[in-house]
Parts: sequence; structure tokens; C-alpha cells
Amino acid sequence: MPRVTAPLNCQTCPYKWKYMDILEEDSITGIQNNCTIINFKKGETIVKQGTNVTHALYVAKGMVKLYIEGSKNIILKIISNGNYIDLQTLYTDKRYNYSVSALENSMICMVNSDYFIKTAESKPGFLVEVTKSISNSLRDVYDKISDLESKQIRGRLADSLIYFAENIYKSNTFDFILTRKELAEFSNMTMENAVRILSEFKKDGIIDTNGREINILQPELLKRISENS
Repeated sequence: MPRVTAPLNCQTCPYKWKYMDILEEDSITGIQNNCTIINFKKGETIVKQGTNVTHALYVAKGMVKLYIEGSKNIILKIISNGNYIDLQTLYTDKRYNYSVSALENSMICMVNSDYFIKTAESKPGFLVEVTKSISNSLRDVYDKISDLESKQIRGRLADSLIYFAENIYKSNTFDFILTRKELAEFSNMTMENAVRILSEFKKDGIIDTNGREINILQPELLKRISENS
């Protein structure tokens, strides 16, 4: 698959944003003409913290992580296919306050930011959905920060496993895409603590693990740990 391509037809694309059909044909064609598709391999950087915002970024295929770089990285969000990557950056300081990298081979649609904003501002129905996307994204980050600050490490790890089961995989059994180091960064703890607590959950019969596969055996108990620890 070529690394950089041009979209063929955004109207019939099976990976398009679900609210694209709100727009008229000429607006969709305009977005198509202002879009470049870039295919990123697993582990590649899509956005570097501190760089200028030039495009609206849409995850057409794959999955990415959004994280704050520092002496210890903190993963704030996992963004799966069918979603834009934090559209609020288009309207704020025009610099990325985070980095984004591919958790698996991913296809990213990059729409010129000026054209995207112009389209949203001229199409009320589309703007409503863009605003909802921004609001939901901010809510998720605020909830994440609140959980990281208020919960103990067992509760944070339980919360992370529940998040993946309910929001990413829609199943209590899944092949976990994060490494143990990334799970620790997502739960704001050391890798040693993440591995230890996973072992404790397994010993207590709350989860089972087999390589990268995680099976949540007692989801209600895991939720109680998330809420009370």
C-alpha cells in the first residue's frame, strides 16, 4: 500500500466520517480535494508535541494513542477508526499539546485545517457534529485526568481494563493492543506496578491472561475495584 495517496471518492468511501453525508456534494468534493491520505506503520509518529496544527486528522483505519510527552509519558486517549483526533486543536493555539502515534498500521485522512474550519462554519448541521465531537473529546480527557488524580493504582488499572473492554473492543475478551509499558502510561503508574497488579488480578480470578489476550472473568468485581480504590 502506498504511503501517501489521494482520496478517490469521499462520498462512497466505506471509511468516511459518519456525519459526512450531512454535507452537500460540492462540500464533500471540496474536502476530498483538500485531503491527503497517509498510511502509518505501527509505532510511527503521526503528530509531534509542539508542532503546528495544519490539518484535521481523521482515523479512517487503525488505532492511535494520544499522549503527553515528558520524563514519563501519559497516554490520555486511545482513538479508534471512524473518529477525528481532537478537533479542538484547530480552534485553539494552533500547536499540538500532545503527540499521537499509531498503535497498529493506520490510515489517516489529513484535511487542510483552514478548509475544514471554513466548511464547518458555513454548514450549520456539520458544525453541530464537529462541536459535539470536540465536547465529547474534552469530556473524555477531563474524566481521564480526574480518575488519574482521585484513584489509587489498583483502581486506575481496573479502570483502564474496563475502558478497553467497553469502549474499544466491546468485549470482555480481547487481544490487548498496548504493551505493558503503554498500559502503565495509560494508567499513570510504573510498569512494575502495572505488571504486579495484573498478576494480582489474575491470582484473584478477576482476569485471565494468555500472552496478549486478556479475559475479564469478573467484570462487576473489576468495576467495584475501579469505583472504590
